Amino acid sequence: MKKFYTLVLTVLSVCSYQFTQAQCNGIKGPNLLGAKGTFSVPFITINTTAGTCTSSGSNTYNPAGNIGNALTGCMTSGSALPCSDYKYTSASGGLGPEFRYTIIKNIGDTSGGNCIKGDWRGTDHTGDGGYFMAVNGAPDTTFSKIFYQIKSIPVCVGATYEFSAWVLNILPSSSSAAKHGSEPNISFKVNGTVIGNSGPIAYQSAPTWVKVGGSFVATTNTVDLQVVNATAVAQGNDLGLDDISINVCQSQIAVTGAEHVCSGTNTSVSYAVTDNSQTNSWYKWKVSKDGGASFIDSTSGDQAVFTGNSFTLNLDLGKVISSMNGYKYRLSVSTSQAGLASADCLYFNDYTLIVTDCGALPVTLTSFNGRYSNGASVLDWQTSQEFNTDYFELLKSADGKSFSPVAKIKSAGFSNLKRNYSYQDNTPNTGKYVYYRLKQVDINGKYTFSTIVKLALGSNATVSVYPNPFNSDFTITFSATKTAMATLKLHSSTGQLVFSKIVSVNKGNNSILVNNLPSIIPGIYYMTVSNEELNFNSKLQKL
Repeated sequence: MKKFYTLVLTVLSVCSYQFTQAQCNGIKGPNLLGAKGTFSVPFITINTTAGTCTSSGSNTYNPAGNIGNALTGCMTSGSALPCSDYKYTSASGGLGPEFRYTIIKNIGDTSGGNCIKGDWRGTDHTGDGGYFMAVNGAPDTTFSKIFYQIKSIPVCVGATYEFSAWVLNILPSSSSAAKHGSEPNISFKVNGTVIGNSGPIAYQSAPTWVKVGGSFVATTNTVDLQVVNATAVAQGNDLGLDDISINVCQSQIAVTGAEHVCSGTNTSVSYAVTDNSQTNSWYKWKVSKDGGASFIDSTSGDQAVFTGNSFTLNLDLGKVISSMNGYKYRLSVSTSQAGLASADCLYFNDYTLIVTDCGALPVTLTSFNGRYSNGASVLDWQTSQEFNTDYFELLKSADGKSFSPVAKIKSAGFSNLKRNYSYQDNTPNTGKYVYYRLKQVDINGKYTFSTIVKLALGSNATVSVYPNPFNSDFTITFSATKTAMATLKLHSSTGQLVFSKIVSVNKGNNSILVNNLPSIIPGIYYMTVSNEELNFNSKLQKL
């Protein structure tokens, strides 16, 4: 049992609030730590030698594979992998001694507690069935304060970054040890400087994750991140840590352009950049001619002049034609010309050009999906209405850029009912992926293009999402061993469910278009596809 130095701890906790700094305003870039920060595979692997009762699978609080292996990244210089100065444990009762940590999925819930520390409660914050870090804080200052660190994280000098993490007071308020003044209280350091402090994390009747963090301006090309005890005497500093992020702070880019453009019209698009720091003055134009699958540079980089906290740039597209339909035009902004070449140092926004002849569109396509199995690609699509349509032309590509015709499929012509179409492509495929898109043509020669379906050809394909980041829709590709139904869910970074649907999964490789999403704000989201066989997880960014 720890002694409680209540008065000393309370004073130190109040003073520590002085370290808290404002976090990013506006949009943020992707998490530089990725799966490293979420305690997910491949950076966390199952500890198969853990104490039997910690992962026996006999209860919800000790599921099979419940314990992950130790964090050992700091053994390799420049690896940018997590590690800890604390002692790792995976044994029954292993978290009873102080100055210990473990990597765990579930340490306790309403059904009971895990034998590694029976009075603690908590499951991973991400909600993807992954792991989190459970820590029994050091008893005094003779021990190292550093219970989590990552060294040599690449950053860009001059860019502003936000650090954030989710922290859990792992001891329920019903515990006799839950004394006021002994709450977890931790600090966050970048290159040895405190950039934020959690303050006391209150005891709760049910496990409650709290987001904490701060911001910093990079002065070196790499930074070392440390999460440490904030108190001089770390009594009661027992906690869970999950979903650690370092994101480049992104100001807002507002794009103004016509939603639909008539073929033959001279068109321009306006991009307004707001940046209170006035540091992201370098910009570069990029264009995608394959629906966002890849982008090429249009310029090498220029520097804008701020008026107050903003500047506006206009992009002249000239006279647009039907073959430009679906082109995406991107403005990327960074603190330096070199930063424009690194996704970790810039932010951006896209404009998608939709070109029509200003008449009625020939068809309303509600879905376009595909799957690959035993050497054949099967493409399925559905329309909700058709007006004056003639045929669909299925196009195929090996690189997602250059497409050639595969087949023509006769359409209904006129219909206000749902129509389902399917085509099996038996022509040989090489490489890792094959791409398809539909050209929808009416009897007057008008046409539109669908989004691109990307199919993985390998039998051991894992889940992939593209485009990522996305604007309004995305496609997921994965492999399954049998035909079944699955649930697709999209959660916000705070764990809120924002979208859910039942999808059909076919044996072999699947490609599923996810559209008709509700209105969601830009940011990081977590997608899962699961059933009795599948448990795919991926992180996405909404622009």
